[in-house]
Amino acid sequence: MLEERYEKSEAGRAEIKSRSLVQARVARNLLLVIDASKTGADWLGVVQGATPADLQLLVQHGLVTPTAALASLSRPAPLTGPASTIGAPRTQTGSRSAASRLAGVPQSSLDFGQLYTALSTFAKQQGLLKGYRLALEVEQCQDLPQLQVLALDVVDRVRATKGDAAAHELRATLGFH
Repeated sequence: MLEERYEKSEAGRAEIKSRSLVQARVARNLLLVIDASKTGADWLGVVQGATPADLQLLVQHGLVTPTAALASLSRPAPLTGPASTIGAPRTQTGSRSAASRLAGVPQSSLDFGQLYTALSTFAKQQGLLKGYRLALEVEQCQDLPQLQVLALDVVDRVRATKGDAAAHELRATLGFH
């Protein structure tokens, strides 16, 4: 169990929003950050206070599944980006509705699952605190337009802190051409 890599299931993403099954803070934190980039043992080492019992609880409830069960899902290439962009305050453009934000703007060529995975991967590259904040924002998105608005907001944050070249690279990685 500890050597396997895990992904959040649809039930796991729903649990993050509903908070109905997992009440313990450590197990909830583990559910929030876990992905296939590390083994179960590695994630237990990252989340302070997490034990194999916490991981077992997530598996028993079907909130995370071994990646072998998810091998058929396509994954975008790992993202690169500046570590200081996440955690910046949302700009006014991030508070506009999804429809108004995306009106006249090219939409991502990625579907919900691919964009979700790409943003989650980018979040994990931002360090524990900044990445945690972005991961929470990603988890709050309930549909593709909301996720696209968040993606464009993250691109804006990168542009503000790292410039147009970094923003252009991230925009392309997120499927905005």
